[in-house]
Formats: sequence, C-alpha cells, structure tokens
Amino acid sequence: MLRKIRINPEARIATIPKELIDQGFAGDVDGYANAVTLTLVKPGADLAAVKRSLQIVLEDIALRQSLEK
Repeated sequence: MLRKIRINPEARIATIPKELIDQGFAGDVDGYANAVTLTLVKPGADLAAVKRSLQIVLEDIALRQSLEK
C-alpha cells in the first residue's frame, strides 16, 4: 500500500498520515533504512511479522512495476 510521508528538510519534520497513526504508528517508532528505502515498524511488532509484511510490500511493488510496462 502506497503512503505519502511529507518531509520538510529545513524544519526536519515529517508529516505522517492520520491513518497510520490510527493504526498504531505513534510514540517511538523503529525504522530500518538503507540508501533507498526506510521501513517504519509499528511499536510492539516482532521481526517475523516485519519480514512477512516486507514480503507483501515486495509483491505489491512487483505488481505495480508490471503494470507500468
């Protein structure tokens, strides 16, 4: 599922969609980052659930990529 997070680099503030906050993304949220992506992890989620979730995201990206062609 595609979500937009607006980042103001000067103020160093990120605007998180209300739907994500309503789903439990609040407080201290862990993030796993590399040079291209940032994965935000809902507080309390175990790494097995994170891995399954990322697999679903990869499938979604592959579908969107195939539709672009």
